[in-house]
Amino acid sequence: FLAKDPITHVPILGNLPGAPGMVHWYDPKSASVVGTLEVAPYNRVSRRDPINDPHIPAPAITHLAFGQNGRDLVTVDTSWTENTSVGCNYTLQGPTGSTTEMNMCTNIKFWTYVDAPQSSKVEQRKRRNGEMPMSYELVSSMVAPHGRNGQVYALAITPDGSTACTLSREEDAFRVWVKNTSYSLSAAKEMGSTLWKCLYRVRSPSGYANLLSGCELMGEGLVSFSSDGSVLSVAYGPYLTLWDHANATLLTSVSIDSDGAGASQDIRQVHFLTDSDDAILISTATQIGVKSPFGGGTNPCYLGQDEWSFDFGSMGKGVHVSAVVPLRDYGGLRGVFVLCISLGFGARSMISIVGREGKVVCADGTEGPLQWALQGEVQSLSVNKCNDTNVELLAITKDCRMFSLRCGPEMQKEQEAIVLEKKRTLQELLPRAPVLKIARDYTQSAKQSKRRKISVSSVPKGPRSARDFNSFEFPALSGKFTASFIAKNLGTKGN
Repeated sequence: FLAKDPITHVPILGNLPGAPGMVHWYDPKSASVVGTLEVAPYNRVSRRDPINDPHIPAPAITHLAFGQNGRDLVTVDTSWTENTSVGCNYTLQGPTGSTTEMNMCTNIKFWTYVDAPQSSKVEQRKRRNGEMPMSYELVSSMVAPHGRNGQVYALAITPDGSTACTLSREEDAFRVWVKNTSYSLSAAKEMGSTLWKCLYRVRSPSGYANLLSGCELMGEGLVSFSSDGSVLSVAYGPYLTLWDHANATLLTSVSIDSDGAGASQDIRQVHFLTDSDDAILISTATQIGVKSPFGGGTNPCYLGQDEWSFDFGSMGKGVHVSAVVPLRDYGGLRGVFVLCISLGFGARSMISIVGREGKVVCADGTEGPLQWALQGEVQSLSVNKCNDTNVELLAITKDCRMFSLRCGPEMQKEQEAIVLEKKRTLQELLPRAPVLKIARDYTQSAKQSKRRKISVSSVPKGPRSARDFNSFEFPALSGKFTASFIAKNLGTKGN
């Protein structure tokens, strides 16, 4: 998964290969991990018999949610144990067919950010080197929050970090968790009390029963809170129910239009778009639309003509919606979001910035749509920066590649500065070996040496004795070398 820390404004990655049960704060600029948090402790135990024994699965962090200020964090993880009295039982099969009984436990954990002193030089050095764990303290936890066989399929937290909601398919219910804000963390430790507890459980209402049984989604936005945290939305198949979670009361329900084939698709993601109204952005496998919780369509009550939906299945086979992320405070516009469409059965992806009316937003002063085309299927999408019309998106594809997508004048300048910095760094790293002169400088030597005149004429044919060499004018030579050279080559005897 990919998220953003509201405190450090650094992207967060989880379930990285080689680091199970860990959450990493990753800085794209330095391409390095700047912080870690161990959510699910893991002992790397070797198999007694590597040939016959099955491989023991590593723990996995399935969900993570931050409050708006980043001081409250909720995680859900799964871990494996040989204790068959806890968790859901599974039979693991080895390479040769041998089986082993193991249980998988689901854990929900609540964390609080603790201000750590930064005055120590050792701590500052460790934090620069990425060795300092992030300052989150575990304040509450519970094993099997939805029963022994229940897994958590969705997680959401209110913007103020005081209420959380989890949804389970096996239990066919959702649970609301509340934080006790009457006393501080230190007081809770002294009293031996927990800061978080389960307030209530709601089974699927009449008419929505068994709609979760066919749900095969994990980690999708099936539950969501409104911008002010007063309304909770829970998806049951093709229906979206809205709740007053403070009183455990069902308010209303909405559904997206049928697709081109006349079938109703299960809802995959739900987002409340803006702070000023209750426009709901709903997406399914191939559909996306904006709906009103107070009706609309033929009987408009709140949004009126602002309601719309579109089916990407009409574009052909192999097209589906892979990610939807709200984009708040974009250029003063309301209800803007980022939409990622997978094309060609995951061969490529198209990412667009879409307005509330369903049209792709164009760049300032141009008619060019804000779109990016990537190779591969995008698995996670997050907004790293959004300042007016300056946006930076981070996308992770299925083959574990990260892309930084930017638009806006400030982002363009920042990108140019990054390119110049890389060029300057590359030039500084290039080896600067001295230039060796392995050839003689004939130009300089010709200026320093005295010129000698050599005149050459044609050599008459005939015997050597008849040749006339008086027309040759040789350079001034002396010594025995001259005498022997002339005697050997010109046929005369030296004295």
